[in-house]
Amino acid sequence: MPDNPPPAISSQRATATATPVTTASAAMAPAAMAPAAGSGGDLGWVWREVRKRVFIKLPFSRPIAEALEAVVPITIDGDTFVCGMTTVQYPLSGYLNAEHVRKTIESILQQAGGQRIRFELIEGTTLEDWNEIKARRAGAHEAVIALAEQHLELHHYEAILNQVVAEIRQRITATPDRIYPQVRVQAMFDVVPLLSDTADMLFPDRDTHDARRAMARAIDRVANYLDIPPLTLAMEIERYYRANARPRQEAELATNG
Repeated sequence: MPDNPPPAISSQRATATATPVTTASAAMAPAAMAPAAGSGGDLGWVWREVRKRVFIKLPFSRPIAEALEAVVPITIDGDTFVCGMTTVQYPLSGYLNAEHVRKTIESILQQAGGQRIRFELIEGTTLEDWNEIKARRAGAHEAVIALAEQHLELHHYEAILNQVVAEIRQRITATPDRIYPQVRVQAMFDVVPLLSDTADMLFPDRDTHDARRAMARAIDRVANYLDIPPLTLAMEIERYYRANARPRQEAELATNG
């Protein structure tokens, strides 16, 4: 395989909307090596070149190779090269989200574009999937701002919880070997602090009806992703909350003088 640089990615980036694969040629610019005949210079061709070069920099790994094969390039949005996987294949994403693999991919993309380019891998394979994720993140961000300004209503609480649960789902589904019970237990212990701290942030009084109902919904969804009983997850959240109650109170007292 000739060790030629991958095609350059143009500085023309998505603004109001991201650039879909079907119009990817508008987001590309020729480099030292032009795309092969018939390739169309699209994002699919760029990703194929990335796949070729990953194992020049890293030792060959069959799981990583299978994950690379499952990726569907979606768009270039700002400085982010967005790719996706189907829900069935998304558990393979953990191999590409490993720090050394991600940095290798971003290094190859940076060589192509002449500037720093982030690699983001989502669950979904279409521009609509990416736009939905961005909209959900934007809604959660607005809710956090509203929280800081103390103008929250119930739907704002739910927007934040939905975003937190979505991020947890992505983390869990990207975990390799999550079919094994000990891996699911470790994943549960990893997400318990996030759920407990989110409840603290959103609900100063955790015992109100609205707080209990909203957290119960979030716990049900996360427990389903982990394939564990919701009661088990709720018990671990409560255990974590009680274990950290005194340090939390001491920190509040120190802050308030």
